[in-house]
Amino acid sequence: MRFRSVIGAASLCAGLGLTVPASGESAVAVHPEKGVLILDETAYRLDGASLPHPDAHCKANSGTWRCGETAWTTLQNHVTSGRVECKPLVSLSASTPTTDGLRAECTLNGASLNAWLVRSGWALTDDSPAAAFQEEETQAQQESLGIWHDGFMPPLEWRDPASSECNVCSARHESIVRSKEKQQQKSNSQSAD
Repeated sequence: MRFRSVIGAASLCAGLGLTVPASGESAVAVHPEKGVLILDETAYRLDGASLPHPDAHCKANSGTWRCGETAWTTLQNHVTSGRVECKPLVSLSASTPTTDGLRAECTLNGASLNAWLVRSGWALTDDSPAAAFQEEETQAQQESLGIWHDGFMPPLEWRDPASSECNVCSARHESIVRSKEKQQQKSNSQSAD
């Protein structure tokens, strides 16, 4: 009977779009309507990676398709494949909204989830010249990945407006994140040898 209860609870969680954590891991919930991930009861907005609204349709050369739903489903499936951790970013701007989730750099098994979404073509960067992940977006677009397949060009309103925060601070943060990623990759390649 206990087995049925566990299976029933897992089925209920799956039906609600929630994930069931592995032993010792935190549950991650994806909330497309709010545009956030929930981890340990805290809402996080992926900094530098804007997914299309879940109801968004992309117009491509071969027709219209439900790219918003596909992007969020891809994120949901991806976060269930490992351990997600999010680190909130410190904002020096007093105008930063707090009701929409904390801006964060999130990782999946130590690799940047924010960068992965942009590189896979499921998220856009913001519209500032110094936006994080511009190189990843360019590569995804050139390779026609994710929403970029079949000639899609996103409307300007899909991109987050450029941050009014200090560009020096943004560049410093980006440098720190990239350094940590390189250290992690180096560590992973050394342990594989």
